[in-house]
Amino acid sequence: MTDFNEFATDYYQRFAEAVLSFDKAPLEEVLAVFDRVIAAGGTLWIAGNGGSASMADHIVCDTAKGTYVEGQPPFRTISLMANDAILTALGNDVSYEDGISEQLKYYLKPGDAFLVVSSSGNSPNVVKAVEYANAQGAETVAFVGFKGGKLNEVAKTSVHIAVDNYGIVEDLHMSLIHVLTQYMKARSLKRAG
Repeated sequence: MTDFNEFATDYYQRFAEAVLSFDKAPLEEVLAVFDRVIAAGGTLWIAGNGGSASMADHIVCDTAKGTYVEGQPPFRTISLMANDAILTALGNDVSYEDGISEQLKYYLKPGDAFLVVSSSGNSPNVVKAVEYANAQGAETVAFVGFKGGKLNEVAKTSVHIAVDNYGIVEDLHMSLIHVLTQYMKARSLKRAG
């Protein structure tokens, strides 16, 4: 085992390489999806598992509060992972695999979009939910890592961080939201002038 300083240096070198090398072109389409949701008065629904579930909750803060400018339309965003009661009820009474898609059946409406965050891109519950949202004609976005997984194929827009380290993938997934929302806020402030 290397000492901590060497380990940390290696982590941040791999992180920096990933930041510079991932394909940023899909981010412009993600921004366009967000803009279409706002223009339609829709809602961005967000989901993930484990650390990505916590990220879904964090994303709501950055997308809703972090982009709000007085006099501009708000960005309505809701995490499907934030209600323990409905998640456990659906897991118990239906199945864990259906817990997210079942919620979309209750809530998804025209003008909405669905964002999933998944390091592996293969979690059955988020894959099934994206397939459901696609079938309803909703725009779907996936932030994936590793080899991209099934989500990289089924989501209409995908941002792929091709790194085999959960920490680096999650660090970069959160940075995607930060760059998008900070741009959106700056743009709204300029428009509000």
